[in-house]
Amino acid sequence: MCIAAAAAVIGTGASIAGSIIGYQAQNKAAWEQRAYNAQVEAQQLKYRAEVIKYQNVVYQQEVDHGHKVQDWKEGEFARQATFRDNAVESIQKNLFAQYATLLQRQVEEGMAYTFDTVSTQKDAAALRAKGQVAADAKGIEGSSIEQLIDDVSRQEGDTLTVMQMNRSATQRQFALEAMGLKASADQQLYNLPTNVFQPEAALNPPQPINPVSPAAPVAGPNKGAVVANVIGSAVTGLSNYASWSGKTMADAFKF
Repeated sequence: MCIAAAAAVIGTGASIAGSIIGYQAQNKAAWEQRAYNAQVEAQQLKYRAEVIKYQNVVYQQEVDHGHKVQDWKEGEFARQATFRDNAVESIQKNLFAQYATLLQRQVEEGMAYTFDTVSTQKDAAALRAKGQVAADAKGIEGSSIEQLIDDVSRQEGDTLTVMQMNRSATQRQFALEAMGLKASADQQLYNLPTNVFQPEAALNPPQPINPVSPAAPVAGPNKGAVVANVIGSAVTGLSNYASWSGKTMADAFKF
C-alpha cells in the first residue's frame, strides 16, 4: 500500500509539475516573443521616421537648388537683355553714322554736279556770245555763224547729258550702299548671341512610406488547459493508486 501510494504520488506530482513547468516555459516564451516583436516594431517605426526625414531633407535640398538655378537664370536673362540692348543701340548708332557719311557724300556730289552744270552752261553761253561778237566784227552772217553756235549748244547738251548720266549712276550707287549698310546692320543684329535655357525637370516629391505592420499577437499558454492537465494528472494518479493497490476507486478512497 505504501509503495503503491508513494508511486502514485510521485507519478502524479511529476505529471502536475511537468504541466506547471511547461505552462511557465510557454508563458515565458510568449512574453519574450512579445518583447522581441515590440523591439522590432519600434525599430521599424524609427527606420520609417528616418526615411521620411531623409526624403524631406532631400526634397528641400532640391527645392533650394531649383530656386538658386531659377535666380541664376533670371540674372542671366537680365544680363543678356542688357547686353542686347547695348549692342542694338551701338549697331544703330553706327548705322546712323554711316548714313550721315553717305548723305554728306550725296550732298557734296549734288553740289559738285550743280557747280559743273552751271560752269558748263556759262562756258557754252560765253562761247556762243564770243562767236557772235567775232562774227559781227567781221561782218559774217548767215548759216556759218548759226552752225558755229549750234555746235557749241550741241557740245553743251552732250556734256550736260553725260553729267546727268554720271549723276544718276552715282545716285544708284548711293542707294546700293545704303541698302548694303542696312543689310550689314541687320546681319549684326541677327548674329547677336542669345542663350536659350532648357526647362528644369519637375521635382520628385517624397514617396509615401508604407506603414509598419504590427506583429501578429503571440498567444500565451492556456490556463484552462493547465488546470485540466493538473486535474487529469490527479485523477490518473488516484486511478493508478487504486489499480496498484488491487482495489477499485470506490474501495480505495472509501472513508
